[in-house]
Amino acid sequence: MSKVFIFGCGYLGVRLAEALMDIGYEVGALTKNQAYAKLLKAKGIEDVIVDRLESDSWHSRVGGQYSKIINCVSSAGNGLSGYESSYYYGQASIIRWAKSQSIESFIYTSSTSVYPENSGAWVSENSLTEEDGYHSDTAQVLRKSEDLIENSHSLFKNYYILRLSGIYGPERHYLLNQIQSSNVIAGSGSYFMNMIHVDEIVSVITRLLDSKRSIASGIYNLSDDTPTEKEAVVKWLADQLGIASPTFDKDLLSQRHLSRKTRTKNRRIANTKLKEALGLGFKYPSYKEGYSQIIRQLT
Repeated sequence: MSKVFIFGCGYLGVRLAEALMDIGYEVGALTKNQAYAKLLKAKGIEDVIVDRLESDSWHSRVGGQYSKIINCVSSAGNGLSGYESSYYYGQASIIRWAKSQSIESFIYTSSTSVYPENSGAWVSENSLTEEDGYHSDTAQVLRKSEDLIENSHSLFKNYYILRLSGIYGPERHYLLNQIQSSNVIAGSGSYFMNMIHVDEIVSVITRLLDSKRSIASGIYNLSDDTPTEKEAVVKWLADQLGIASPTFDKDLLSQRHLSRKTRTKNRRIANTKLKEALGLGFKYPSYKEGYSQIIRQLT
């Protein structure tokens, strides 16, 4: 039986664990969240470690050898320092641990926020991740965490860095909540949103781990087929809910951008490389399919 260990096992990781167990994997997990640890154990996972990823104290507590590992850690909060702790120092801890292991595949969920493009252009894996005059501190942390893997590639037979766009799904639909609770949305509606349903991420990762195809190591964008301007997304969601569409206030900054000291980016994420490598189509090719399901579940 193949064994896979999931680091940063939270919203995405729990769903991954379930899907991988369903197809016969033995799963272990690390999380800093006691509630997620309890949930994982309730699902039958015995090797559950509660610890911070950036600490090396978990190294000796991993039960046995795992041939496949996934790092889907999210920010620990606390602004830039939280990003550094989770993404960079957490990644560095995994690399130190991996030196004593025999890892076949390493999958890391990074973010499309590394792309600074702001003109509405299409962005691929070959696009620049640096821009004169502006590049957010958090994006730089993510790039450094990716570099840790690429600079240690000899430790892994295969590695896949998945740059995820905005994740949404059951119990994670911030924009929908905004529309229901307020008639004003902070910022502009005239920029492209790039999204990916959590179930789509789970499907792609399980395919990468279980694929009989020869898939080259490297960086892959994971975003749906239909980047759409936020104003159009908001109007469509409001129509589905049967309520008036909120207005946008460009003079207000969202809490997300205030806390991360970032600005709104405007680009369309291309997903061709990943879809061609895996030979797949998406269950939720646009936000409409994904949010339709969520709205049905909520009503």
